[in-house]
Amino acid sequence: MTSTSENIAPGTADSKKNTTANRWIPLEGNPEVFNSWADQAGVIISQNQFVDIYGLDEDLLSIIPKPTKAVILLFPSNSPIKAKQAEHDEKIAAKGQHPIDETLMYVKQYVGNACGTIALIHAIANSEVTYKPESPLQRFISICKDKTPQERGKLLESTDLFTKVHLDSSALGQTSQPSNEEDGMNTDLHFTCFVAAPDGNVRKEAMGRQHTLPVGEPGAVQGSSAAVEPSTTTSPPQGLPGDTVQTGLPLSHKHLFATEATPADDQLEGMRLIELDGRRPFPIDHGPCTDVLDDVINVVKKQYLSQVESVYFSLMAFGPAPVNSPFN
Repeated sequence: MTSTSENIAPGTADSKKNTTANRWIPLEGNPEVFNSWADQAGVIISQNQFVDIYGLDEDLLSIIPKPTKAVILLFPSNSPIKAKQAEHDEKIAAKGQHPIDETLMYVKQYVGNACGTIALIHAIANSEVTYKPESPLQRFISICKDKTPQERGKLLESTDLFTKVHLDSSALGQTSQPSNEEDGMNTDLHFTCFVAAPDGNVRKEAMGRQHTLPVGEPGAVQGSSAAVEPSTTTSPPQGLPGDTVQTGLPLSHKHLFATEATPADDQLEGMRLIELDGRRPFPIDHGPCTDVLDDVINVVKKQYLSQVESVYFSLMAFGPAPVNSPFN
């Protein structure tokens, strides 16, 4: 299955021009393609990979390596689903939603057929992973740290960081590369991504505590920027010599809250399930999250599968690499 080239995010200078001239070749929705992209983007995929979710019953879900860090959904972006999403977005715009963690890496989509790459960025950048030296993705994350979602989308549109990565990955899979509109450049399929993130209110409270705790007191963090700046090390506990480890992305779920009384290895309470779709006006909060995979399946059943009778749905989980993976 391939990604969509339907309407890009509103607000571009010339959306008609962009949808024809500035359009990428769609990515096929399968783990081979997505793991190839992640590998070329600088992720050490012997540790974390994308795997197919073959079905929604408990037996098939139980074989997915745990813990799941993110889930990518490929769905038909047809009228019933688009109308439901538009209605949901209008409601949020009018009444608001639960506060979103402001450190999430969220990228707006301004390029046709870029939803696969954006879903990949959302899944990986919002997870703790290990990167190779000179990783294009890690560089992109670093550049985008203080930018708005709109600025990140424009940067993705103009940068050549992922040009070769995208082209090489789009050549993989079971579907031949499209060369024109009739050949598949214009499809109605679209990728969206689900991740877990700290409660936005909890994040603000923790940041406030960091600013008010005197340096040296138990629980104080040396420098308020420690919670939001990326941190890497050249001698990771896992991986190959020379690897760099993403130990604290701007959205690190546990390091921000680590104190002497709360070890960094403890699981953060108060997580929320967030949907990241570059075409929508903002990230979507789907409520408390206790298990990424289980909670995503519930949302997909309720808000996607119930809206249309179609076989063009697929799901991939991002998490620990399977033992028998060909990429190990």
